[in-house]
Amino acid sequence: MSESNKKNLQKELDYPSVVVFWLDSCEPMDNSEVEKHEIPEPQNIIQCGFLIKETEEYISVAGAVKKTPEEVFDYVISIPKLAVTKIVKI
Repeated sequence: MSESNKKNLQKELDYPSVVVFWLDSCEPMDNSEVEKHEIPEPQNIIQCGFLIKETEEYISVAGAVKKTPEEVFDYVISIPKLAVTKIVKI
C-alpha cells in the first residue's frame, strides 16, 4: 500500500491502528491446587486493533469499529498502562 493510500485510509478512520505489546497475568487451567513446578508465569501478549480510548491509567483497544450513528465497538479490551511494554501505531 502506498503512503498516499495509507494517509487516505487513516483519514477515514477516527481511531489509530495499533499493535500493543503487554504483560498479562496467568493462572492454571484448573484453578485449584498446583505443585511448585506447575506455577504459571505471566504471558507476553501482542494485541492488534484500534486505539479507541486512552487515559492516564489504561488504554482500550477494539478489534472492530461499526460506523453506525451510535458508533459501536467489538472485541474491546482495556489494558492497564503499567502492563504495556510498547505501543506501535501502524
